Amino acid sequence: MPQISFEYVDNIDDEPKKRDPKEFKPKTETASSKIPGVRKKEKSPPIDLDAERIDLKGKNEYVKFCGITSVKRTPLFASNKRLHYLLELTNNLDFIATSILGGDLDKMLLKSANGDTEKCQFFEKNNIIYILYGKFPDKKGKWVLEEMAKYFSDLVRGKDVNNLSKLDKFDIEKKFKGHLLFIFKEYKQLEDVFSDQEIPYIEDWIRVDYVGLSSMSIGVISVLLDREGKLNVKVPGEFEDPAEEIEMKESLLTAKIEAIAANTLGNTGAYPRWIAVKLGFQQYRFLTFKKYRNDYFLSCLSEGNLKKIEKVEAKLEPILHHGMNTKFSGNLRPFNKLKATIKDLVDKIPGRKFT
Repeated sequence: MPQISFEYVDNIDDEPKKRDPKEFKPKTETASSKIPGVRKKEKSPPIDLDAERIDLKGKNEYVKFCGITSVKRTPLFASNKRLHYLLELTNNLDFIATSILGGDLDKMLLKSANGDTEKCQFFEKNNIIYILYGKFPDKKGKWVLEEMAKYFSDLVRGKDVNNLSKLDKFDIEKKFKGHLLFIFKEYKQLEDVFSDQEIPYIEDWIRVDYVGLSSMSIGVISVLLDREGKLNVKVPGEFEDPAEEIEMKESLLTAKIEAIAANTLGNTGAYPRWIAVKLGFQQYRFLTFKKYRNDYFLSCLSEGNLKKIEKVEAKLEPILHHGMNTKFSGNLRPFNKLKATIKDLVDKIPGRKFT
């Protein structure tokens, strides 16, 4: 606020002298312009939830989307309507996480055609899933999601979120938008409190339970390696031949995995490099994808230390090399031979654990 100079009058009983209003000139100089070394404090630009991205720390940390959906697939909030499809994608991911992988949906890393990566981070509370999409450290993302959940839980206390009236929806969205702006302002002020240091994985191995290869969303190889039932894959009906049951499970897994990959790639223009499902403290299962030439994608279901997945992919790549030399023509025969080779490779690894 501009400062105004007043003349000091020593005797309060004396009537102040009349002044020409022109003499009342606001000061235009500040400490930053007069004293060397004093920096002018720059105001942060206002946060616009409808913008394509919200910069939180220069260009290194930003958010593109905040969303809320119920586990029963009821959309509850979307900060950016252009990315509304992430709510449905989250529900699809949550279904695989809680059913087949037996854990809680935690994170997804998206990789674009030019190699850029962005992240979706998730948090579930009281059958409501909170989503944050952009680029930010895990700990900061977790803080934002927990703050979102805390306030939204208060807003919907005593209400059935799957049957809200239009008036309730409007009122809740209006109040939540206001609080979301507050959360991001707090994020900027508290950013130095958070440590970006990663917590190491408990395991020093990664166990492979499934390997798949696809082209243009068509599964060409599907190998279920899990014989202990660690993956909760259920198929309808009874089977006299165990091989037939395994084949049905492989088909089911392939269909669900390819649907996730195609849905993500079609909507975001990026493919999921990995999707993490939390089993316990620093214990995870992963669905990973790696893109190869001629539009082939290698997918793996695994558990353990994600940093080891590249070793698994490096072992599998020579087996798949010749099959990926040409675009898929619809002929599965060459790939059927590779399926047996993959099984032989993994069976030679004790417990299927790559270190």
